[in-house]
Amino acid sequence: MRVVVVGGGIGGLTAALALRAAGAEVTVYERAPEPRAARAGHGLVLWHNAVLALRALGLEPGVGKIGHELHRHLFQDARGRRIAEWSMARMAGHYDAPVHAVGRPGLHALLADQVGDDLVTGSRFTGLTATGDGVVARFHGGREERADLLVGADGLRSAVRAALLPGEPPPRYAGFTAFQGVIRLPGSGVPEHTFLSTWGRGRWFVCYRLADDHVYWDGVLGDRVAPRLGESALDLLAAEFAGWPDPIPGLIAATGADDVTPVHIFDRPPLRRWSHGPVTLLGDAAHPMTFNLGQGAGQAIEDALVLGEELAGGDVPAALAAYEARRVERTARMVRRSRANGELTRWRHPVACAARDAFMRLTFDRLVYRETYRLTMAVDFTGDRGFTGDRGSVGDGDLTEDRSEA
Repeated sequence: MRVVVVGGGIGGLTAALALRAAGAEVTVYERAPEPRAARAGHGLVLWHNAVLALRALGLEPGVGKIGHELHRHLFQDARGRRIAEWSMARMAGHYDAPVHAVGRPGLHALLADQVGDDLVTGSRFTGLTATGDGVVARFHGGREERADLLVGADGLRSAVRAALLPGEPPPRYAGFTAFQGVIRLPGSGVPEHTFLSTWGRGRWFVCYRLADDHVYWDGVLGDRVAPRLGESALDLLAAEFAGWPDPIPGLIAATGADDVTPVHIFDRPPLRRWSHGPVTLLGDAAHPMTFNLGQGAGQAIEDALVLGEELAGGDVPAALAAYEARRVERTARMVRRSRANGELTRWRHPVACAARDAFMRLTFDRLVYRETYRLTMAVDFTGDRGFTGDRGSVGDGDLTEDRSEA
């Protein structure tokens, strides 16, 4: 089976590995002239479910080398008062999988190295034509590639999705902008093995350590914002987060102007189906979500593994139907929950924010995080279903959902 994947991000590269393990011949086409690992500089968290999926592909040892384990999630208010805390370490034991904070460049490099020469850069997708026995993908410069299956993994503003759904409305703005930074800062004051979330009125700040003394931080402001004329992003952040507890002001002050990036956050309403003939979508191309569950990359990785499992049988229509049956509703729940969580952090009224924080203090352990784990860990992949193709294999082990009490 011949598969073309459009998009060389985390989802596309993981899909290539899963499909290759299922016996397919796969090529990934990335529009950028160089691998994304050389360009993207921010951090992300691989939660237990993503680590389980990467384990099934034999990639967990590599993730361990580039990541920094997170053992707890600590919430505080803008005065530094503790709101709630959750033990990631305890859940790592429960699910037999840790949580890793990783730099995007390191994860991209890990995946790209495994894909090797099957990653072709500088190839912009321009269109597709379904044929009687597959699909033809077209690229800038007149290049055409015939395949049995085309996978669109080309992100929020997916060109493959646009070809499938012409006239679709643009992504919807979620109501906040994230200013993301990564710095190398020994002695940063960021607690080790801790995901630190600080909530204020219409803004919040998260930070955690990465490998090699690097720190990722994210200052998020409600509503679409931009520095005023003559004001830098760092000046804006310094003013917005003045008086917040350490290490927040110090992280902003220690960051260079070239090391912070404003990112407006978008998502889309969930689709009922992603596949049309021999073409399907995964990751942000299929179900873009806000980062309020930290599941964007994780769900793309899950998509990739499940698609590989289903394609192992060799029947493309049946595989795509099964892929959607397993993934559409799960990711739709993630999109809705992520957006709802994001709305809580946009609140500005002091009474509403005080009530929110009090609710979190009272119910966090028993309700908030328990329900989040029940959602994110409701995985159904096994990692050993039919991956016996002659182009590779994945790890063994039963990774089905643990339905015991979290």
